[in-house]
Amino acid sequence: MTLRAVCLWVHVLCGVIWVGACATFILAAAASAGHADDSYGFITRTVPQINRLCIPLAVAIPITGIGNLFFAVQMHRSALPSEFILIIGGKLGLLTLMVVALVAASHNSRKFHGLALPETSEKEIGAAVRAVVASYGIIVAAGIVALGLGLWLSGT
Repeated sequence: MTLRAVCLWVHVLCGVIWVGACATFILAAAASAGHADDSYGFITRTVPQINRLCIPLAVAIPITGIGNLFFAVQMHRSALPSEFILIIGGKLGLLTLMVVALVAASHNSRKFHGLALPETSEKEIGAAVRAVVASYGIIVAAGIVALGLGLWLSGT
């Protein structure tokens, strides 16, 4: 396997794992919805673990993306098509959105840890859960689009 192929596969796998972890969280949060005790315990235990997984992936994606760009420049003899440049710009915008959403999820998770379960209403717990789910939902949506753009990019 060539270095080019390894760089491409690591890039794709990082994106798929990041999107998959967030999508799995959303599904699990939906399953525990309606029970404040379950939601509180789920959020406080799971979000930090998912973020510990996703942060290195968020760092690896642009690094491997730069490697892939280097190989693409070599392959196209330094003359990348304008469509290629537009897709790269779109992917960078989506990555930025995903990183902002990951930071928001982390912030909302930390804020959630400050809530004491007995004194916290189900409404407050529900709002905190929805904020984290929304952040991960943005990551999933943007990640799916970015993966689709990556497929399109591979054809240019």
